[in-house]
Amino acid sequence: MKKSFVIFIVLVFVVSVSIYLTFLYYPKCKDLVCWNAKLEACSRATFIYEPVDVTWEYTILGEDNIDGDKKCKVKVLAIDIKRGLKKTEVLEGKDMICYTNLGIVKAPESNPSACQGRLKEEMQSLIIDKLHEYIIQNLGEISKEAIEIEGVTKSAPNGLS
Repeated sequence: MKKSFVIFIVLVFVVSVSIYLTFLYYPKCKDLVCWNAKLEACSRATFIYEPVDVTWEYTILGEDNIDGDKKCKVKVLAIDIKRGLKKTEVLEGKDMICYTNLGIVKAPESNPSACQGRLKEEMQSLIIDKLHEYIIQNLGEISKEAIEIEGVTKSAPNGLS
């Protein structure tokens, strides 16, 4: 009886470790060289990238089939906004899933059209707000440029205008 119980415990342990390593474990890259190699191969890994203004956490989830085309699926999480406008703090803790071409090494968030999720939505909202502010600030100049037709209204012949 004791022998079968020990075998059962060992078997449960082996299965548990196998499941963890197969589905839950992501090797941690310590530097950009490791991350780039993992991204190029689309091999499961995580990496914390800390440029000047934001801290990103990338997790390669593996290959995925998107519209009959194989892509590398990467989760992008904005961990910390270190510098920038107060409005950008809304990005902290938000994530998105991005799809990159296999064998290509580039920042997954560099092509927002290949991403989906709350982080992308918040980033787009900030861009729209910034464009709106720009349009309001430059409305007079935009109006003037919009009604002028190059070669027609700027330089009418015979002093007509």
